[in-house]
Amino acid sequence: MPLTNEMLRERLKNQHWTSHNIRLTGEVSTMPGQPDFIDTDQRLHSVLRVLSVLYRGDFARLRIADLGCLEGGFALALARRGARVIGVEARALNLEKCALLKEHFDLPALEFAQADVKDFTADRFGHFDAVMALGILYHLDRPVEWLRQLASVTKDVLIVETHYAPADDAALADIDPRISNLSPLEDVEVEGHNYKGRWFFEYDKSVDRESQLWASYSNNSSFWLTRESALLAIINAGFDVVFEQQDYTARFFDHFSKKFPRGIFIGIRSASFSQTSK
Repeated sequence: MPLTNEMLRERLKNQHWTSHNIRLTGEVSTMPGQPDFIDTDQRLHSVLRVLSVLYRGDFARLRIADLGCLEGGFALALARRGARVIGVEARALNLEKCALLKEHFDLPALEFAQADVKDFTADRFGHFDAVMALGILYHLDRPVEWLRQLASVTKDVLIVETHYAPADDAALADIDPRISNLSPLEDVEVEGHNYKGRWFFEYDKSVDRESQLWASYSNNSSFWLTRESALLAIINAGFDVVFEQQDYTARFFDHFSKKFPRGIFIGIRSASFSQTSK
């Protein structure tokens, strides 16, 4: 049974929402005055479009994982479409917000679990038709190995939305100052394949990591792959159809390729869909 407006307002007094403005009732939302997340977030709409195309709109057949789910908005939107969704989040402060969504909307197919995404394995969570890693890859210190780990639990589709490092040093001059603290380009080798990227300093080791809601969890520096290396890492993880989805970034191409380099990368196991179409 949905919570009353009074109950919601009392719970929200003790929560600080930073990203997902969810309309809970006609009178109460998590971030008053901000655009409605489910109605307006273009990353969410891109995810919904690609999954709708691949599964012909049949969300009810899907089991989906949302890794580093933050405040639960993406997971909620997919569960409302009928998918069975688990959101995985490390920080207790964010999980409290997710728990509010779970309780208020009372969707049996929506779950949340507290865990570091590095511990996301088939033994612990099982296998999924689709796995979403939205805004999390660039917070990891071993992103290539992690993508291979995700491949082991992903049956069909991997969706990675992430910042990427400029491959050209000259391009660093154009980057937004908030994300310009990048190291010189480095090469790493993983299982015989070479990848390029740059280190990004997240926070000092003395800082309370629980309070860093928009930062990495178990490493204080992260390794940003270049655009090319991110695509290659997904291919080498075992996905034979790989592309960058640009149905929202294309409208702001210079911004997302130069000033704020970020994109949505899709990895698909084509065999899953050739069997479905027979």
